[in-house]
Amino acid sequence: MKNMTLFDFENGFFGAILFFLYAEIHYRFPGVFSRLFKKEPEIITDVPHRLEPGKKLPVLLFVKDADKYPVILKKMNVDVYVKDKKYTIFNHIFNGEKIQTQFADFLFQAGLPDVTGPVRADIVVEYEINGKIRTCHNDNYAKTSHEPFTVLVDENPLPKSENWYYGDLHYHSFLTSDQVEFGAPLHVTAKMADAMGIDFVAVTDHSYDLDDRWDDYLQNDDSLPKWNYLQETVQKINSEQKKPLLLAGEEVSVGNCQNKNVHMLVIKDKQFYPGKGDSAEKWLKTEPDMSVTEICQKSVESMAVAAHPEITPPFLQRLLIRRGKWQYNDYTVPGLDGLQIWNSEKDRAFRKGIKVWTRLLLDGYRLSIYAGNDAHGSFGRFRQIKTPFTSMKEGIFELFGKAKTIVLVKNGFTLENIISALKKGRCVITDGPFAEFQLLDDNKNVFEIGDCFSQKQGKLVLNVLSTPAFGKIDKVVLYTGSCRTKKETRTYLNDLNTPGSYTFQYEIDLFDLPERGYLRIQVISSNHLQQYLCLTNPVYVDTRTI
Repeated sequence: MKNMTLFDFENGFFGAILFFLYAEIHYRFPGVFSRLFKKEPEIITDVPHRLEPGKKLPVLLFVKDADKYPVILKKMNVDVYVKDKKYTIFNHIFNGEKIQTQFADFLFQAGLPDVTGPVRADIVVEYEINGKIRTCHNDNYAKTSHEPFTVLVDENPLPKSENWYYGDLHYHSFLTSDQVEFGAPLHVTAKMADAMGIDFVAVTDHSYDLDDRWDDYLQNDDSLPKWNYLQETVQKINSEQKKPLLLAGEEVSVGNCQNKNVHMLVIKDKQFYPGKGDSAEKWLKTEPDMSVTEICQKSVESMAVAAHPEITPPFLQRLLIRRGKWQYNDYTVPGLDGLQIWNSEKDRAFRKGIKVWTRLLLDGYRLSIYAGNDAHGSFGRFRQIKTPFTSMKEGIFELFGKAKTIVLVKNGFTLENIISALKKGRCVITDGPFAEFQLLDDNKNVFEIGDCFSQKQGKLVLNVLSTPAFGKIDKVVLYTGSCRTKKETRTYLNDLNTPGSYTFQYEIDLFDLPERGYLRIQVISSNHLQQYLCLTNPVYVDTRTI
């Protein structure tokens, strides 16, 4: 990344202002001392926060900005701590070659001792810069903890039934690279997903990054080298493995009904959609390139989703780059498939997203909900500037694969079938337990999540699964929505006074279904550490044709 000055109006002035919204540790504001600045490349390690049974531990070493600060990697070792016992599980000696590129990545597979449960992983990197040997634990940032990672070595696979597949629908790779943020390489993403039990990943880099030159994120290239690289590399990786599959997409900055910049996920579309309104690439150029309506009209065969729609952007983003939030009129645009209401955390925006979604359902709109994490190459630890020049923040939030979309695909696990099932709403969202249900009519015909049921009575068949990692099942709730009364009724299906278990099967005959409405399920599980949640999409009900 370039060091910018206040006097480079075309590119730098706006970037300097953006520095107070986000920050990049190698940027120094003229005349201001930074506690975070180092004359070193960023040396970052990462591991997945969870491992499927029997998987080795993938260990990522990522070096950024060595084109400005060349470095020689000397060696790396990985120690894991299980309770009070230490195991050295990996050692590697590098070849002594000087790294002088903007990005360099190394991915290793480390065998673990025969243990399950949480383990702590400490990654120590020795490197040489300007003739001096230095050592860092887990990263070389100033003002981070350098504490070991925590990895859950799960004794059970992620809970699901046959033909259900886990995915993360909002993820940024290294193709998102600008004055704000950067992600991880695509081949690393695929390996991490496999280790975590994630079956598919939507790679949704920013539209305003995918149209950039490789060597300058402030300059666009009409030949779209980054977009073309995404398409070609995803196709190559998918041709080499059955799972996980990568879905090429983009997070497009589009204009809402107020002509403010909001974000939309467009997944598996061969056409590139421009969106530079909130890119901060050009001073005072904040008009959206396309509207929500225009994108939905063009992306008929692909998937169009409102990205983290109920997050309110900070004041400076609203002021300087015209960022807004999704409005009710935007959600009702024909062609929108649904809302990514879950963006890693069960926070205020998530709770508002549920309320908006249920209002839309009660108003008769059939929009699905999806989950993703907006992870920028963060698999086991999130790192970001907290206070410019002064402090960093880190934690186990915005991690890849934390909030998951599980999709039902019965006719073959292919990209086309995944997209088709997602568009139909044949999916649930969760950070722990799994739930599926069907409605059966008088003729034993089965209606899955996303289908429309047309009789006034039927049988509900429910299957809920959890594991010790996500705790026993506490609450199973059936929500019945009526478009006539504009209300949901809530029915607890399990006995709240009875200790929970890891499985829950239930059948019930339902009478007097709403003339027009829906049924959906919510499940809560918990262990001694925290609660976990699963929300299903609806089975819709419309008996008006009877």
